[in-house]
Amino acid sequence: MQHIVCFGNELHGDDGFGIRIYAQLCQLTWPKNVEIFNAGIAGLNALRFLENCSQAILVDALANFGNVGQIFVLRPEDLADRPEQLTGHGLGIPYLLEALKIIRNPLPDILIVGVEIAAVAAFCPGLSDKTEQAVLKTVHLIQNLVLA
Repeated sequence: MQHIVCFGNELHGDDGFGIRIYAQLCQLTWPKNVEIFNAGIAGLNALRFLENCSQAILVDALANFGNVGQIFVLRPEDLADRPEQLTGHGLGIPYLLEALKIIRNPLPDILIVGVEIAAVAAFCPGLSDKTEQAVLKTVHLIQNLVLA
C-alpha cells in the first residue's frame, strides 16, 4: 500500500498548502493500493496514517528551504538537521518520523513533498499567489511519484 498524508491548517494562510493538495488529489482516480489522508494538524496522531503501508508521501508546507513557491522532494534524513523547517503541527514531521522509528519496523519508504511558503497568517484562509501556483505542479509531481 502507498499512503499520501497531507498536513496543514487551511485557516492559516500558506500553512493550508497540504490540505489544498489533499483536496486536489481526492478529485483524481488512483490505483486501489493508494490511500490519501487529511492529517490536518494531527501531530503524533498522524502515526495511524502510516500503518499498513510500504510507501508514504508526506505533504506539508516548508520554511527556509528556498524561494517561495519552490517545490521540494525530501527524504527523512534531509530533515535531520533542520527540524524547525517544516511549519507548525505541534513538533512537526521530524518528530513524527522519530516516533515512527520506535513503533514501526520495518519503516515504510518515506518521501516528503513540500513547497516553500510565503507566510503563515492565523485565521487568514487562502494561499499566497506563489504558493497557489505550486499546487498543480505538486499534484502532478505526486502523481508521477506514485505511478512511477
